[in-house]
Amino acid sequence: MHARIDSTASALAASLRELIASGELADGARLVERDLADRFAVSRIPMREAIQQLEREGLVAIYRNRGAVVRMLTAADVEEIYGLRMLLEGDAIYRAVKSLDAETLARAELVHRLLDDADAPDKQGELNREFHELLYAPCGNERQLKAIRELRGQVERYERLHHTLLADTQAFQHEHAGILEACRAGNARVARSTTAAHLRSAQRIVLDVIESVRSEESA
Repeated sequence: MHARIDSTASALAASLRELIASGELADGARLVERDLADRFAVSRIPMREAIQQLEREGLVAIYRNRGAVVRMLTAADVEEIYGLRMLLEGDAIYRAVKSLDAETLARAELVHRLLDDADAPDKQGELNREFHELLYAPCGNERQLKAIRELRGQVERYERLHHTLLADTQAFQHEHAGILEACRAGNARVARSTTAAHLRSAQRIVLDVIESVRSEESA
């Protein structure tokens, strides 16, 4: 029974994560346990566990008087998140380069080409995640890869909601091409530095998006 509850909670957490990423649950939105349990036709126990899981991932904040809300990121939050991403993702690709095989590189190159033709922000986001995950996976550190996914999840809604981060596809595709070139050459140091530069570009745009959102809210 406990395993079934855990499985249900994980599935619910995935659904809530997607609602946050898509903007249906916006910054500051309350996650009312009873209402969400009714919506998904489940008991409140797995829903409570799902919300707690998202709190651990940094997507949700739980307050004594207000309950659970979608966490609103500050500029300082974004700087911390991207600082960690640069360390973790730079290290992941540095260690992965020596283990990248021809099939993985070919798949990454295919995803890179598909990004050129992707118009919908959710499809762009999906392909962007797949591109990076393919190149990081050979590092072999599952805990590190999990941390990378969770950190990316904390900023994903700003990419998808405001159609900004991946809308400038050409700039990001140029950076992706540089990362691929370093991986094909087996140059771990350049792969790490180009990945860090790519993340710095993303950080600047996300900071601009958050500043724009806050300005609209205070207007």
